[in-house]
Amino acid sequence: MVIDHLRNILIYGSLGRNFQTAVRWLSETDLSQLSSGKTVIDGENVLATLSDLYLDRPEPAYEVHHQYADIQLVLSGQERFYLGWDGKESPAAPGSDFFPCQVSRGLPFTLEADQFVIFLPGEPHAPGNPDTVPGSCRKLVIKVRV
Repeated sequence: MVIDHLRNILIYGSLGRNFQTAVRWLSETDLSQLSSGKTVIDGENVLATLSDLYLDRPEPAYEVHHQYADIQLVLSGQERFYLGWDGKESPAAPGSDFFPCQVSRGLPFTLEADQFVIFLPGEPHAPGNPDTVPGSCRKLVIKVRV
């Protein structure tokens, strides 16, 4: 897992060819002009989804991926995340890289506007949580095939 600020995104192109594509797109795109929904950046290798969320989940819901890393970038508002340990996965839907999981414990952290987290495959995480009280958040999730 990596936590950083958007101004440092180019550093993470060193994680691989698809990360190079993702961070180049992030550095060259006017994110304020993006429409909500899915954007294909490089076929099935790099995909982005922009969402406006109302965060009111009472408990974290953990997930893990095998084929994709997540770059989760908060554009406005705040979002609490959890990094989990000792994840026990449930089966994914056919053709999906989304595996719900249970964890033995989780480490919470909160991101604000222009901060991002990178979750690598195999790292249980729980996005989409309110920081202290329910609230709105605009976020961009980039799926990077690794």
